[in-house]
Amino acid sequence: MLAARLRIRHRGRAEERARRAAIERSLPDVVDLLRLGVHSGLTPHQLLPTVLGVLPAVVAPAFEEVLRRVELGVRLGDALDALEVLGDSAHPLVAAIRSTAFDGTALLPALDRVAFDTRLLRRRRAELEARRLPVQLLFPLVLCVLPAFVLLAVVPLIAASIGAISL
Repeated sequence: MLAARLRIRHRGRAEERARRAAIERSLPDVVDLLRLGVHSGLTPHQLLPTVLGVLPAVVAPAFEEVLRRVELGVRLGDALDALEVLGDSAHPLVAAIRSTAFDGTALLPALDRVAFDTRLLRRRRAELEARRLPVQLLFPLVLCVLPAFVLLAVVPLIAASIGAISL
């Protein structure tokens, strides 16, 4: 019973980590889509319905909730609270859009800065995963490839040597 609970808890944590990683991987693409919309002349209110259809699936529900709240009459800056489900990695994006909605600051420079930061974060995470790969491949190498090499190359040499000595 305890083992089942621990397994369920571990699976839940693993799924949450995978979801967070997928969100962090997709945020640079989301920011680039928003930048593209701003470059084409869209206001923040026009931007969300326009890009909603092409957003990555992992972040689309949060942006749909923002759009739903705006359609119900909530101010855009307040409706951005729905993006809290995306986690800490989305805070710079939320802050940039919120600053535009409340203060009237230019959105494009803020999105440029957020795009640079999210791409840099994605690159760092990819480098970290690349550094972990040799360690992860060590186990299969030691337990699968090296024994196979010994059986196919070394054992026949030893058998031939023993056969040559006995003659």
